[in-house]
Amino acid sequence: MKKALQACYATLLILLLSFPIAALADKRVNFIDMDHEIYLEPWGSYQKLIGLQSEAESYDELDYLWWLLRKAQAENLVYFYDDFSRTVKQANNLVTTDTPLAIQARLSLFQGLIERRKGDYSRSQETLSKALIQAKEAQLSRLYVYGKQELAYTKTLTELFETSLVDIQEAYVEAFALKDQFLIASINETYGAIYGYLHDYKKSIEYYQRALEAYQALQYPAHVAEAIYGLASTYRYWGKYQLAIEYFEKYQQQTTYTPNSNISFFSAYGIGMTMAEQGDCLAAIKVIDEALAIKGIVDYNAELYKRKASCLISLGRFAEAERALNSAASIFADIPELIGTNWQLEVIKISAELAHARGQHDIGYRLLEHYYRQYTDLLLKNSSKRLLKVRASLEVERQKVAQALSEERQQVESLELEKRQSNATQDIYFTVFITCGLLIVLLVIIAQYRSNRKMHLLTIKDPLSGLFNRRYIFDYLDKAGLADKSEKMQMSIILIDIDDFKKINDKYGHPVGDEVICQVAEIGSDIFRQGDIFGRIGGEEFMCILPRTDVSTAKQIAERFLCAINQSTVVKGHQDKVTVSIGISALSPQCHDIKQLYINADQALYQAKHFGKNQISIF
Repeated sequence: MKKALQACYATLLILLLSFPIAALADKRVNFIDMDHEIYLEPWGSYQKLIGLQSEAESYDELDYLWWLLRKAQAENLVYFYDDFSRTVKQANNLVTTDTPLAIQARLSLFQGLIERRKGDYSRSQETLSKALIQAKEAQLSRLYVYGKQELAYTKTLTELFETSLVDIQEAYVEAFALKDQFLIASINETYGAIYGYLHDYKKSIEYYQRALEAYQALQYPAHVAEAIYGLASTYRYWGKYQLAIEYFEKYQQQTTYTPNSNISFFSAYGIGMTMAEQGDCLAAIKVIDEALAIKGIVDYNAELYKRKASCLISLGRFAEAERALNSAASIFADIPELIGTNWQLEVIKISAELAHARGQHDIGYRLLEHYYRQYTDLLLKNSSKRLLKVRASLEVERQKVAQALSEERQQVESLELEKRQSNATQDIYFTVFITCGLLIVLLVIIAQYRSNRKMHLLTIKDPLSGLFNRRYIFDYLDKAGLADKSEKMQMSIILIDIDDFKKINDKYGHPVGDEVICQVAEIGSDIFRQGDIFGRIGGEEFMCILPRTDVSTAKQIAERFLCAINQSTVVKGHQDKVTVSIGISALSPQCHDIKQLYINADQALYQAKHFGKNQISIF
């Protein structure tokens, strides 16, 4: 009995001694589930994690890695980017093949963000793709979706719009299936960025606004700030400068949650760029210099140097402008992925402006010609028929997914209610549901048809003149070449070029030149027949295809056009008359090739120019 009592006392003593140890163990922070806490209070979470540093160093390797990972996450949200990079590097040095994929995937995601901020977009895409593979293998659906939208945004920065739209659409479908409001908000924010870069500013604002409302509901201050910044940037690109400055100032107020002074770079960047673009150059240069003095993101600095150069040109400070342009050019030279993008091409355009301002007109003209050639190719690439179709189809699909998943949730709720109702009520609800579903499908089909029709018009029309564009005209000629022989033999083309158009642009400016192009297009639309195909195929060059028309009839029509031009077309607000030269060619037994037909018309146009302009020449 005595031994039994002693055993009981010993057991009780062990339990009492072990209780404080267990209690202390339970007080250890659960780093795995800290996402919401860090998003909610990034600065408070960062201070808490720093306070645990000495204790964390005594943790086992796995817990210590989780502590480093959460510290890096907080540093990223409070804009301590240098500390963030060091922490990620420290954590990566501890990773082994035995490290859980949940940690490896998050560190790969962070490393991808670091590389993106350095402007190394190729490596960033590789690292983010690695994070996706790791997250998928570990079945971390939420992390996988978040990584996918970061990858889509990275592709957007190098103007890979088609693939980024596909990636972000896939991420959206998965986020909606997870019913994760934070992920949906993040994806809407990325949609806002993509549509902003595609110059669809209305849609960009719409998506950023959705993201902002969701972040505000979640009370995540860092993400609210990013959505506000996105709205400000889009308003700047849109030319709504007062709204842009208003939102950049809101962003500045929102970022008071972090004591990091470097955060002022982004607001200074936005305000300086906006002031420069609206012509307030003296104030803009001051703000831009303040931004450049702060350690900012390298490709943002390139944009600041470009805007500064434009302002310095307008102020007549050419040497300073040249130095600013050289600084921008050197930044782009270190980021190969940005060569050939709109951001880098703008350096060439501003260099042309500087040359003209210095009186070096030949150099300026060559630079400007080089810029517009590359810029046109870029526009054709980014507004290609395939890209427009992708945008249209993904937008419709996105709406259908949202509607379908929303209806699914409503159906589940209604089924719980229907269990308590009679069979008759169930039949009524079912009938209403089916009817609504069919109506929604019908509306989606109608909306898709209208959207596709609108997209088709955008691909065949010249935006300035409203005529058919070069691609449509030459596609029509190619198809005409496949027609039967009898129909091909009855075709003529009229090639038109505005005389001395460069002098008009140089003397009065490009806006006046654009008005002249529109006048010529309007007269041609009145003169040429309904079945004729009239379009703009170059800067000041037009072509009209006349099916089932011989060369004599084509000449009569061209004479009416030339007469109309001579009678009515003048440079608006000036006395200068506008004239055109015309070349005509027609299919014949000697010329039965469509390509040769165009070459003949071009040679005829050259003859008209050579013999004094303002006349018609027939090949």
